[in-house]
Amino acid sequence: MRHKPDAFVVFGVCLSALLVPQVMAQENPFRELTSKHFLAQFTREDERGLAQQVLDRAEDYYDKVARDIGYSRYQNFWTWESRAKIVIYPDQVSFARFTGQPAWSKGYASRDSRLFRDRTIVTYNGQPDLLEEVLPHEVAHLILWDHLGFNNRNAPLWFEEGVAQLEEPATRAKVQEALKGVVQAGKHIPFFTLMEARSDDLKERLNVSLFYAESLSVVAFLIEKYGQDAFYRLSKELRDGKDFNEAFVRAYSGIFDSFASAEGRWKAYILDQP
Repeated sequence: MRHKPDAFVVFGVCLSALLVPQVMAQENPFRELTSKHFLAQFTREDERGLAQQVLDRAEDYYDKVARDIGYSRYQNFWTWESRAKIVIYPDQVSFARFTGQPAWSKGYASRDSRLFRDRTIVTYNGQPDLLEEVLPHEVAHLILWDHLGFNNRNAPLWFEEGVAQLEEPATRAKVQEALKGVVQAGKHIPFFTLMEARSDDLKERLNVSLFYAESLSVVAFLIEKYGQDAFYRLSKELRDGKDFNEAFVRAYSGIFDSFASAEGRWKAYILDQP
């Protein structure tokens, strides 16, 4: 589950078991457009241009995310009947009514949606962040899940959210600047807490804004300081079934002896930011 309700990062939710009774039992109200890897569904003819824009950008993000996480795709991935769906509601009100999402949610991605019965990104028209933030974030979630295995739960929540936010350049710049003061004040989330964080913690125990900001920053730190190849190894170890700590130590052998041991270097990295 994913919630992003703050000034650091774009809003959104990833819900893997969303239940909205009988929505899809009704006659399908959607028009459709397709690209090589995606199928866009929309409700009004005047949204056809937007749907085409969404498809074009989604294809660009598809290629970029696969490169960023080191995923060697096979030729027919997400093609024909296996295309991923992007459902675009006409406004926030209908999006919330049909999906049950809170008022601040701008979209979500699902790996096993019972609402749409497929890999799906659900969002709505009329938001300025749709193409630049919401769409790349949710495409990243779907590709990461496909890369690791849709039933693989070895990646912690912070890792999934950090990877997804990495595809949002504007968010990344804001986060790095904001975190410097947090680290200086000693108010960041300790790595052992970050590692154990679950979606319920974001509602009850942790600062949601800080959780998302720090998640992105840690992923950026690992890639910038230790290279893309080590990050590829980390995702490969996760895909091969290792738990996160074992995968992390294998990927960063000779550098870190646990994920928690990376915290000091990450803080130095943040404080060195201009």
